[in-house]
Amino acid sequence: MSSFSRSLIFTFFALLISTTVFAQPKTNSPYSRFGLGDLLDQRFAVLQTTGFTNAYHDYYHLNFQNPASFGHLTVAAFDIGLYAQRSTWEDGNNSNENWSGNLSYLSIGFPMLNPVNQVLDREIKPLKWGMGFNLQPYSLIGYDLQTVSDPEDIGQIITRLQGTGGTYQLQWANGVKYKQFSGGINIGYLFGRLENAQVISLNELTSSYENRFNDNINIKGFTWNLGAQYDILIKTEDPRYQKSVTIGVTGHSGHEVKTKTSQFFERFNRTYIFPQDTILSTSNIRGNATLPAAFGAGVIYTQNNKLQVGVNFDFSAWSDYENDANPEELSNSWRVSFGGEYIPNYASYNSFLKRVRYRAGTFYGRDPRSIDGEQINQIGATIGFGLPLSLARQQVSFVNLSFEIGKNGANTDIKETYGRMIVGFTLNDNSWFFKRRFN
Repeated sequence: MSSFSRSLIFTFFALLISTTVFAQPKTNSPYSRFGLGDLLDQRFAVLQTTGFTNAYHDYYHLNFQNPASFGHLTVAAFDIGLYAQRSTWEDGNNSNENWSGNLSYLSIGFPMLNPVNQVLDREIKPLKWGMGFNLQPYSLIGYDLQTVSDPEDIGQIITRLQGTGGTYQLQWANGVKYKQFSGGINIGYLFGRLENAQVISLNELTSSYENRFNDNINIKGFTWNLGAQYDILIKTEDPRYQKSVTIGVTGHSGHEVKTKTSQFFERFNRTYIFPQDTILSTSNIRGNATLPAAFGAGVIYTQNNKLQVGVNFDFSAWSDYENDANPEELSNSWRVSFGGEYIPNYASYNSFLKRVRYRAGTFYGRDPRSIDGEQINQIGATIGFGLPLSLARQQVSFVNLSFEIGKNGANTDIKETYGRMIVGFTLNDNSWFFKRRFN
């Protein structure tokens, strides 16, 4: 293993530890009151731009949405992504703007059989195997809302709703490829903490007390996902531009996870820091939650080193969601996306712009949550660029940029218009598991 490979391992685990301990994405989203919060996009920068997930595979990039893609890896890949988002919220008469962002994903993947060794040994094995590890936020809670009511004989009542926290997912992916077929499995571990608080206070002129109800839920449990891909090869005269059609499917059943809840109901005097009365205090209430089954399918037409065009569909049965700690009713969600990638001339030696990968896509779908009985819809468009870099020993790596604009809840009373930028760094190394030879 080269010094560059060892550096990748050290960097990955150092970032993994620091991210788990310190990194907590920030947001201010009224939607995050429901379910597990805002479900974050699990796709990497390349896939967020094109919309490909189920049928996508590449020699250099990782796709944890379909673990079958790991059978196509020919080099080790270290991927890290960051995002920033600006949202505008509207509820008819009022509007609010906020920024959010943080780590989007941190992953590493590598072929278990180095193809360079096979070339030097003059023995090309028909079976290929790839493996990877990934850590990324799964859901995010962040809201701070206030309502004011004025019932008769009581005076003004101010209710403040606050929420923080979220969940993460750590994944281990394996994929194998034989001829034109590949299959794989993801095994994941979901963990996190959801904190919700409700503060009720009377008009300061009539009362100096306020009531606070805190509801904290810890979630942990294992998840899994299966995937398969099949390449239909199309004959072409130039092998550099091999044409193919790839069909990909993914799916899993519902996941059973564990919950542990703590609840505190306290009365505070605004004059003092400490609570005056503790009305309710419970901790470590164990329960279960059921996350939904999901299914996805996609088709991509590829002309190697030139063009990719595809369509993708994903469905999640959130109507089956259950949570003993916080029972809620959600709806089934789905999403259809279409996109493509174009490379003017991947081998150009005098024009960087001709080697850039130009990407674009669009999508439409439904979120599992509802506002006043109306399920939240989603619509948006993306553009992006894959900027190739040549590092030490002519290793090809990429800076992947993705820009997305969209709208959530156009059919509801609370609407979100947003713009998001994702920056992904993909570092590749072909000396992973390379056998040193001495003459």
